[in-house]
Amino acid sequence: MSKLVSSEFQSWESLYWPEGIPRYVDVSLPPADSVLKGSGSWRYDASGRSTGWDAVSAAVQELKSKVEGAGRRCITLRGDDLSVGIIGELLVLSRAASVELARGVRPSCRLSASVSVQGRLSISLAEEGEDSWSPPSQQTSYLSIALEGRRVVYSAEALWGAAKSLAAFLDLRSEDGIAVIGDHLGEFELSASALSIAAGVRVAYSREGAPAGGYSAAFLGSSAVGSIDGRLPRGLSFVGVEGPLSADFTRKLEKALGYPVLQMYGVSGRGILFSNPRDFNVHGSVGISITNVDAIISEILEASWYRGRRLLGPGEEGELAVKAPFIDVSFNAGDPRQRPIQVRVSGKNQQWLGVGVTGKMDENGYFYLGGRSFV
Repeated sequence: MSKLVSSEFQSWESLYWPEGIPRYVDVSLPPADSVLKGSGSWRYDASGRSTGWDAVSAAVQELKSKVEGAGRRCITLRGDDLSVGIIGELLVLSRAASVELARGVRPSCRLSASVSVQGRLSISLAEEGEDSWSPPSQQTSYLSIALEGRRVVYSAEALWGAAKSLAAFLDLRSEDGIAVIGDHLGEFELSASALSIAAGVRVAYSREGAPAGGYSAAFLGSSAVGSIDGRLPRGLSFVGVEGPLSADFTRKLEKALGYPVLQMYGVSGRGILFSNPRDFNVHGSVGISITNVDAIISEILEASWYRGRRLLGPGEEGELAVKAPFIDVSFNAGDPRQRPIQVRVSGKNQQWLGVGVTGKMDENGYFYLGGRSFV
């Protein structure tokens, strides 16, 4: 295992990468029918009720036919359970439609649907108002999260690419299932639900507290981290938590639970791009860039577009920048801090996505969030 041993960047191969963790996987979107075909072992458990893949895929197919029949490009989905996000993600991944997940706002798509899992999965459709959100392009599908005036947009490629990459990074195929705990429309929680689709494993959901159902790993959104207090089942492989969190807090939580607590970090509209590896957990850090994602720290100098920013070394604080096969750096995901920047790597300018947050990396590539952002 090699390390970046000086502040001068040498090559990507010189970066520390734990053995046994695949860096590259196929992140291309599969055909729609292969996404909707799913796996017989996939199930969704919430509030004491269990829903199989057949019921979920049937709901997706119903909505797909309604969208096509109405000649619409988008549909607004509303509901108070994670199932609304899973159905929305499947509609987007199958390229059936662009989807708006809305809460506290008027629907921005004329065609809207309410999703409920009370007793069984049910969907009620309505046409109201006019389309006020137009998907950025007809070439792909998008998942839009609209919460009280704030809109974040994921392209299908970003949604699926991040899910496939993190599933490979954490080797989720070896898990019996995952639990997702937190806000059902939280970006971290929705990214975790996409992981279950990418890995083909069961998913159990709860807004807070340990959900019922079989699972061997868990993902805690920021809204649930403070309330879990060691009440998850014993014997899990790991629990992933939405960072940043202090090292003291994650150590305390890890001691209470008895298994690894891995901080993770997501970028709005791009997915979870950083995670601590299972066997190389560093408390206080949100982890290293996951499979297929490259990350660097660049100097903060907006006027450097003409010559490129300087690449910073271990311990130097600057702006986080990322790139990946599934990240379109020119795509507006709804976060004004994100924009293309030029960084000099090996003497040549390269285009990266400036994330708009500051921080630093250590010599092993672990990222420490600086705690401030800028536009």
